[in-house]
Formats: sequence, structure tokens, C-alpha cells
Amino acid sequence: MIKQKPYKLVNYIQNYEWGTKGKDAFIPKLLGFEAEEKPYAEVWIGSHPKLSSEILIDGKASNLETIIEKCPKEILGEKVAKKFGNKLPFLLKILSANQALSIQTHPNKTQAIDLYKNDPNNYPDYNHKPEIAIALDFLKALVGFRPLNEIEANFLLYQQLINFVGSEKFSEFTKDKSQNGLKKLFTALMKKSLEVNELRNAILSIKDQIEQKSKQSEDEELFIILFQQYGIDIGLFVLFFLNVVNLKSGEAIYTPAGIPHAYLKGNIVECMANSDNVVRAGLTPKFKDIDQLANILTYQFGKPELIGKIYDSNITEYKVSAEEFCVEKIVLDNTDLDFSTNNKVEIIFVTEGEITCDKLQIKKGESVLIPALLTHYSIISITNSTLFRVTVSD
Repeated sequence: MIKQKPYKLVNYIQNYEWGTKGKDAFIPKLLGFEAEEKPYAEVWIGSHPKLSSEILIDGKASNLETIIEKCPKEILGEKVAKKFGNKLPFLLKILSANQALSIQTHPNKTQAIDLYKNDPNNYPDYNHKPEIAIALDFLKALVGFRPLNEIEANFLLYQQLINFVGSEKFSEFTKDKSQNGLKKLFTALMKKSLEVNELRNAILSIKDQIEQKSKQSEDEELFIILFQQYGIDIGLFVLFFLNVVNLKSGEAIYTPAGIPHAYLKGNIVECMANSDNVVRAGLTPKFKDIDQLANILTYQFGKPELIGKIYDSNITEYKVSAEEFCVEKIVLDNTDLDFSTNNKVEIIFVTEGEITCDKLQIKKGESVLIPALLTHYSIISITNSTLFRVTVSD
């Protein structure tokens, strides 16, 4: 059934409310269709059972997950099939955010299995979800806990935060500025969030304080924006714990298990282990599991590191510690490149221009699966092109 050649994929869209919509919608422009008045949040490229791509074989579209189950060695390669239980180990997405996604973290493998066993309704996925976000144009995000001195300074700037968690809890933190001290302070904040009236009063008081200023900081501007989007939500206080990150095109951040993060606005390529496992901390009406969140967070603090290594004029490699994926951004200008799959599956998504992949023509917004059977292939740019290539890490 599967031959030594590339195969086009048909991918599907998630219309989550936070996506861009109407004439400003990024995904319809990328994929080349006219937008309706509904949000276009994510394109999923892969075989996750929640929204699997389809693979075109002899002109017929078939569910990619099903085809991989039938031909795991041919598509994934023998080593990948064995290591990852005959499953495609990664999930590629195009994500377009007009407003903030939930502040969230992801469990490690052991935690994910336990969550699935104990609470399958809220945690229906037993895999972990390390992920990378690569800005296509820009990304504003919250990523990881700030340096502890910054967190302390934010509390001192807004006395309402100290009153909300309790002066004793804050005093303990100032005497124990460590991962353990941070855990105690953050857990106290999250547990206190269940007292809705106190949360409302504290948020509205800080909002009034900010609005009276003639000039607002980036944090304060974000606080007002997030209030407009989510109203009374503990996420507005979590903001003061997390780093604000602004990525330019081509810059990337990696979030392994236990790191809190939220994408606030922008368009990105996102790649992750093949999972949809989320523990939420705020900016959402959805289920927030405070006890699990407290246990899953690692409480690492400090400024997040931007990643991406340019190792020739055409290719930027985004290598991370995840064993499921490695992403490359490839920019072509009348260029021919040859690649080896090393007998492992690959997926390519074109974000600009048009290419041929072993004579199969792929244009902007389209993707192709390279089965492990195809050990070598070439890419030729028809026009100036940008593409993202996902492989399985060595």
C-alpha cells in the first residue's frame, strides 16, 4: 500500500473561540480559502485520534492514524514503530491566537499515566506533551516563573496581592526565595482563588490602580487586556508570576513538562509529543485542578531561553530534549536540497511559496508525509519558499 514516495496530507481546523476570525484570520490566508465569521485557531497535522489528518493514496483520502496502524514499519520506520508503539510520535500544528489561551502546564509521562488512570474524564490522554512554539510573524506569551526578585517586586507594587494570599504567606516567601518557597506562595494563591468574592474585589482594586496611571507598564497593559477577555479570573494574578515573552519571526521557545505557559497573541508553528494533555491554571472557564497543578509544576524560575541554531544559510534547527521530534525551518531561494530520512518518518509543511518534493508539487498551506520507506528525497523550490520539516529525534 505504501510506496517509496512522498504523500500529500489533508489537514483539519479547530475553531476554538480564541482563534483569529473574519478578514484578519491567519489560517484561511495560509491555506488559501475565504474566511467565514468564525474563529480559526489551529490546524492539526498528524494522527492524533481527536483530529487526525488524512493521507492521499492514489487520489483517495484515508485516515492517517488508520493507515499507520496498518503499515507502521513502512511509514514510521522499524525503530520508531517499536519505540513509540506503532504511533506517530509527534503532532504538528499551526496556531493562530487573537486572544489568550489558558495558562497551562503539561504532566510528564508518569504523571500523565496516573492522571489518565485516576481521572479519565478530565485527562483523557495518557501521553506527556513537551512542545515547541516557533513564531511565524510574532508571538506574545507567558512562559515560566519570573526571577523570584521580580515576583516579590510585583507583590510589593500591588498590596492587594499580599492581602489576597495573606501577609504571613508572603513574608514566608521573602525569607525563603527558593523553588520550595515559590511553590508555597503559588499554591496559596491558587487555593485562595476559590474564594470568588475576595478574588473579585482584589482584581477590581488592582484594575482601578492601573487605570489611574498616566503610563502603564507592559504587565499592566496585559492585565487590562486579559480582564477584558476573561473578567474575574485567577489568571490575572498568575500574570505577575510569569515571564512575558515577545518572539519575532523565527524565534522559538520550548516548554517541557511542568513549565507554566500561555500563548497570548500571534501566529506560530507548534510541535509537540502526540498528545492533548493539559492541566490549566487560569484564563479559562474550563476545569482547573489546583491540587494536581501544584504537584505537576517544577517551579523552575528565571528568564526563558530562546532556541534555534542556524547551521547553514538555508536551515535553522530547533533541537530540544524531547525524543519525539526535532523541527527545522528551511528557507529556499531557487535552491535544491537533498535529504535523508534515516529510515524515520517525516512531515513537511510549506508556509510560503511552492516546492516540489520528489516531483510532487506542494504549495503554501500544504503538507506532505515522507514515509520511512523513502530513504532519500530532494526538494526543489519553484518560488522563494519557507517550509518546516519535522523529524524524529536521534
